[in-house]
Amino acid sequence: WLKAARVRTICNNELCSVLMKRPILLAVASFFWQTVPLFARRLDQTPMSKVVELLIDLSHTIETDGVTEQKSYDNYACWCEETLVRKVREINEAKATITKTETEMKELNAGLGALSADIEHVKKDIAANQQAQREAMEIRDKEAADYNDEKLESEQCIGALEQAIKVLTGAGTGKKVLGNIQEAQLLSVAANFRGLLKSSLFSQSVSNADMEVVKEFASKPESFVGGQANFKSMAQVGNNPFGDYAPQSTRIQGILKGMYDTFTASLEKSNAEEAEKQKGFEELMATKKAEVKTLELTLNQQTMDEAEKTKALVEATELKDDTKDTLKADEIF
Repeated sequence: WLKAARVRTICNNELCSVLMKRPILLAVASFFWQTVPLFARRLDQTPMSKVVELLIDLSHTIETDGVTEQKSYDNYACWCEETLVRKVREINEAKATITKTETEMKELNAGLGALSADIEHVKKDIAANQQAQREAMEIRDKEAADYNDEKLESEQCIGALEQAIKVLTGAGTGKKVLGNIQEAQLLSVAANFRGLLKSSLFSQSVSNADMEVVKEFASKPESFVGGQANFKSMAQVGNNPFGDYAPQSTRIQGILKGMYDTFTASLEKSNAEEAEKQKGFEELMATKKAEVKTLELTLNQQTMDEAEKTKALVEATELKDDTKDTLKADEIF
């Protein structure tokens, strides 16, 4: 309002300056106009008459200029009023924009803070999930390795027991002498048993008393199929050390069959447990992978939201700064 009043004062002063000079010129022109007939009669085409004509022309020019200046003043005054109204409106709009932008910036900063915390939380969840997968794989690998080692050992024991039972069954048919092949098989079985006696699984499958019998069979297999303990050569069939059928064969066969049944049952149980563990592992890994996929999608969405809010905050900051500059210029005007 003060600016508008100041502009009006300046315009009025300029106009008044012009108008104050006009009456004097008009009076001079009027005087000469009224005396034109007299001077025209007396001073026809004299220097004075020319001066009068010039003054008359000047009077017309002054009147014309006055009309033009009045129009210019009216236009300028109108422009001043319209400009002041527009500037006041723009100032109010700028202040409202600044207030609104500052509110939006606070909301964006708060949203970015929450998003940043959520992103860090999701990243930790992803890292924990991946660590759990690695640990589960390490445990499963160890379990599978232990299972394979135990399975291999069990299968070796089962194979040796099956072969021993087969050889002893053939040797205990009431024959007084064994063929060279049977002798070789029996000695091979005994040699295998000497190696298996070091196995913890083998020793744990029977009682101490039965284990002593097995050890005796491994060291002296001939005592379980014949009565003689010494022989020179398997090629000497007529002097074969494996003579008459030994009753101990029945006992060792019973012990070995019991061990065979124990090993086969234990292996079947281990197979079932391994299959169950593998199934549980696969289900766990499927669950973990689904979880980490969901977490990664969430992280991706949150990262995009963070980028959008960051961009919006930058734009809002620029808008506020530009609006403040415009507001300052408008207030100075």
